[in-house]
Amino acid sequence: MTDLIAAHAHSIRHRPEVEASGMVGCFHCLAIYPPTDIERWVDDATGETAVCPSCGIDSVIGDASGYPITDGFLKRMKAHWF
Repeated sequence: MTDLIAAHAHSIRHRPEVEASGMVGCFHCLAIYPPTDIERWVDDATGETAVCPSCGIDSVIGDASGYPITDGFLKRMKAHWF
C-alpha cells in the first residue's frame, strides 16, 4: 500500500513528468492514453496538474513516474484513493 501512497505524489504538480511520459493513465476512469491527449491543466502556485480528457478528473499519472501504467495498477490506485 505504501507504493500507492508514494505514487499519488506523482499525480499532482507534475506537468514536466507527464510530458516526459510515453503513456499516462487515469486512476479514476482507468483510461490509458498518450500525454499529448491532455488538453487541460489545473494550475496553482507550485505547478500544473493534468486533467483527464476522458473523465475530467485530476487523477492522472505518467510512466515517467516509475510506476506501471497498467489496468491492474490503476485499479489498485482507484480502490485506495476513491
